Amino acid sequence: MKALVKTAKGEGNIEVRDVPKPAIAHDDELLIRINAAGVCGTDIHILHDGFPYWPPVILGHEFTGTVVEAGKAVTRFNAGDRVVAEPHTHFCGKCALCRAGHIQICSEKRSPGWGMNGAFTDYIVMPELFLHHIPDSLSDSAAALTEPTAIAVHGVLERGKLQACESVAIIGAGPLALLCVVVAKAAGAGKIFILGTDADEELRFPVANKFGVDASINVVRQDAAAMILEQTGGLGVDLVIEASGAAAGINTGIAIAKKRGRITALGLPGQKEIPVCWTDMVKKVIDVTFCFSSSVSSWEKAISVLASSRLDLDLLISHKSTIDNWEKVFGDCERGNAIKALFIPRCDKGAVLE
Repeated sequence: MKALVKTAKGEGNIEVRDVPKPAIAHDDELLIRINAAGVCGTDIHILHDGFPYWPPVILGHEFTGTVVEAGKAVTRFNAGDRVVAEPHTHFCGKCALCRAGHIQICSEKRSPGWGMNGAFTDYIVMPELFLHHIPDSLSDSAAALTEPTAIAVHGVLERGKLQACESVAIIGAGPLALLCVVVAKAAGAGKIFILGTDADEELRFPVANKFGVDASINVVRQDAAAMILEQTGGLGVDLVIEASGAAAGINTGIAIAKKRGRITALGLPGQKEIPVCWTDMVKKVIDVTFCFSSSVSSWEKAISVLASSRLDLDLLISHKSTIDNWEKVFGDCERGNAIKALFIPRCDKGAVLE
């Protein structure tokens, strides 16, 4: 079978290779045929040697598929079941974090797509522990959004503690930010604002508007703080979801958060140190929380959010292609000319939906 492989350390070093079809090695494992796999910013970081990985390794950790074969110890799944999988494999199970249920930040974690072979191929083997059933009402394209939706659920609901009727500002307008809009809508948020740049005007802001945000704000051309303060009676928002990772975005979040408000950081900065308006946070008594990956508890919630959403989730899918077109797809993602790109193993090989 063909697979998109990071072949060695360093910039680039990605190619489509013929690899053996995986086989079940343990009784608790299942062989899954990939139906759709999403491109994540992590995959782009690996392209540029900016995220830990162990080559040679098949990329891709956001996926949905159909069970082909189940090990003899598997009890919850059968051949033909449609599934998604948490990327929390190879945690140690012994450290304090694992014992407290936070396996997603175990130092020994090795996820599909960077620590073990991932989903940019035809088949993957996964342990039963990490699998979830997908309802029939959810398309493969929508189901492939489960992993980033779980991150959004973890950030908006579990860490951000968004309550019904509270106002929320989402900084950044990429796929994760737009999924935060979906989650905030599902939670019954009050006013929702999304902040982006010129790069978001053509493709991403129109989707945010169709999802019903109260304002899509271009921070390059508009005074985001003034607009949000005006629409919140001078108070600011209850919750800021920082999904850009940019210093300017982080400090804008501080400016628009209300006193005793909350900021949840989802975006990964490109540099180790960022200057922030620390004194302003102190004076506002802002609560700041951080997220990395998804929690175990966020997955069933994410599936429920996607399955019950009345929003047109297909608007989030800008590209469908095979891995043969990976360079164009990765390039479009990197340039902001995409929302969520999916690799579909059995789609028309020449297709790139834009």
